[in-house]
Amino acid sequence: MLSVTAAALLLTAACGSGDKGIGEAAKDDAAMPAGSEPAEVSFYLNSMPQAVFDAIAEKAKSKFPNYTLRSVPNTNAGGPSFDVMITSGNVPDIIVTRGVAELEKRGLSYDANDLIKKTKFDLSRIEPALLEQMKNDAGGKLTGLPMSSSVRALHYNKDLFDQFGIPYPKDGMTWDDVYETAKRMTRLEGGVQYRGYVERWMDTFFAFNPYGETYLSLTEDKAAVNTDGWRKVIENFKRFYTIPGLKFDAKTINKEQDWREFIKGLGAMTVFTSRNFMDWKFQWDIVSLPTYKDKPGVAGPADSTNLYLTASSKNKEAAFQVAAWIVSDEMQAYLASDFGQFPVVKGEEVRKQFLKNDPLYKGKNVNAFLYNKVTTVTPGRKPGLTVADGSTPFMKELEKMILEDKDVNSTQRAAEEAVNKAITAQKLK
Repeated sequence: MLSVTAAALLLTAACGSGDKGIGEAAKDDAAMPAGSEPAEVSFYLNSMPQAVFDAIAEKAKSKFPNYTLRSVPNTNAGGPSFDVMITSGNVPDIIVTRGVAELEKRGLSYDANDLIKKTKFDLSRIEPALLEQMKNDAGGKLTGLPMSSSVRALHYNKDLFDQFGIPYPKDGMTWDDVYETAKRMTRLEGGVQYRGYVERWMDTFFAFNPYGETYLSLTEDKAAVNTDGWRKVIENFKRFYTIPGLKFDAKTINKEQDWREFIKGLGAMTVFTSRNFMDWKFQWDIVSLPTYKDKPGVAGPADSTNLYLTASSKNKEAAFQVAAWIVSDEMQAYLASDFGQFPVVKGEEVRKQFLKNDPLYKGKNVNAFLYNKVTTVTPGRKPGLTVADGSTPFMKELEKMILEDKDVNSTQRAAEEAVNKAITAQKLK
């Protein structure tokens, strides 16, 4: 579940010419004829499951009979790192990942605007927030195309709600509503501690906050964590972790330990993307992602897995042809229905295919993923600023807030100081 950028997308208005049927070719497909010259297009699967790539490669055999699609696994799957690929001179044509920062830092990214113009690719079909976020992250360049969007929903354990006689959550709840429900569901029974809400809390509360708050200033080499928006987010987080009866130590406050309580059947609610760790031994369902009272219907910032063209590719046109085809309505519908990849295109008919053929979601409230919208786009940082890790020192101060019962104001000040120290340390390297 990793990544930079943001959250659920509502079924928005179709592009100016109206929705196309799924089988109807989009304008960009017509402008992208299959290449006549043999070519190999390689993909680095930093943020794409191998099964998804294999399905794409199989369908590409008929769409691009002269092209061969090849995958390179990421480091978690035994593949090379970016630096190893650069040193060996074997950088793939397309890197599939969720953020361009590491590519920009290594000179791997490529401005695809000329190819987009040359092929007359229709960008109006794509969710504008996703494109804007990609451009902001790359200093105004469009370095590829989004492939799938991250969407989140509140998953809940129906068995626990039945056991405690509490009504199920429903679509449209605010964080205030979820907090009140979490308090009722948090209890110690038979020596077992049940949690009303558990979380991979860096993700939902912080990295995907709907206020567009960032750890680092967008214009200066300094922290940006002592703001009103961050205060709202931190206050929201704190109340869930200080519900009466809950106790944490240095191990159990850790985010990777925390959300596993839901998987074990000891947590009543949590936020997940689709198809995350679904081998659960209890009955469950989903409702829309909770929202802040002053941000009704807003899920969070734009967040997508993207197809980045690389500067060193010798087959840029072929690579872009394949990327454009993956973003066609037909392929977006296929990846949505069979692999849970949320579409990046605006067509309502395509989005209705999301999880349609997934047996795990049969009978589930899949529309919960479509309930909210993305309107938050985080501006890019000013070029030349220090690239430092602001999240780690920030999170350490929030752990202290819970473990040492510190107030929000002093926590924000301490976090600001810690992030500034991280920036200074990075400058000295």
